[in-house]
Amino acid sequence: MIYVDGSLGEGGGQVLRTAVALSAVTGEPVKVSKIRAGRDNPGLRPQHLKAVEGVGLLCGARLEGLAVGSTEVTFAPGRIMGGGLIVDVGTAGSATLVLQALLPVALSAPADVDLTVLGGTDVSHSPTADYFRGVFLGNLKSIGCEVETEVIRRGFYPKGGGEIKVMVKPWKRRRIGFAERGAVDSIRLLSIATEHLRRQEVAERQAKGFLKTVSPLNRVDAVERAYAESESIGSAVTAAASCGGTSIGACVLGERGLKAEMVGRMAGERLLAELAHGAAVDSHMADQMIPYLAIAGGEVRAPPLTEHAKTCMEVAGKFGYDIVYRNGLLTA
Repeated sequence: MIYVDGSLGEGGGQVLRTAVALSAVTGEPVKVSKIRAGRDNPGLRPQHLKAVEGVGLLCGARLEGLAVGSTEVTFAPGRIMGGGLIVDVGTAGSATLVLQALLPVALSAPADVDLTVLGGTDVSHSPTADYFRGVFLGNLKSIGCEVETEVIRRGFYPKGGGEIKVMVKPWKRRRIGFAERGAVDSIRLLSIATEHLRRQEVAERQAKGFLKTVSPLNRVDAVERAYAESESIGSAVTAAASCGGTSIGACVLGERGLKAEMVGRMAGERLLAELAHGAAVDSHMADQMIPYLAIAGGEVRAPPLTEHAKTCMEVAGKFGYDIVYRNGLLTA
């Protein structure tokens, strides 16, 4: 049994998601205690519970302590299987964070896995569905992962109700080689808003704010302005820069009282800041790469590490994976 202190590092749900994913892949049982101990609502929230439950179903795990509010979970994995899985968060909890836990396991299955996750597709403190699709999966494709995804329905806070389908083929693992970043080949922008905001031209205004910020310095090759049906009002801007084999992204959600033009400007400023690092991936992608680095080995040129990334490295270390960050290079 591997023991993980859920309060280590930034002490959020990332500890639990990384621990159960690596447990399933390695076959090593794990006990995670003090889950989210320092947070306002400590213990498992619905999205954390559903992520663990979903990983458990993919590998036939024996689970203990799985309840909302629980601060300790025991996860004893079985054999990873292919097939279909539906995970319904039941709230506006992040579907993309649930997928962060599910994907390393699904990629390690001996057969195709079809995932459907219901919940929030564009919610705070998590990647947007378009970042997941255009940046995260783009980088996974570069390391041999065959994953296709489709956003069926958008889900914003507070009602959620979104749906993402993901089709996963077995990963033919190869060592990750993101040691250097290529030149910026193209920049793509998706500005999306719910139908409630069409009359105010929110999608167009968000795009305008982004272009005003980025265009003087970089050519923006593709701009999509779209509206979608959703149970709650919301908007998002997601930008992706293709950099010779890797993708660097930035995403910002609209907020009540924040002008649409400012949402676009913030996304532009974030993208420019990420590009200025000269790294092969952006700061949020770096922490999401940790489980894949652990499994496949390799190196990634990364920006200064976030607390999320440092925490993921500590959890990976519990499973015997030695990942170091030196002179801007993550190496396993």
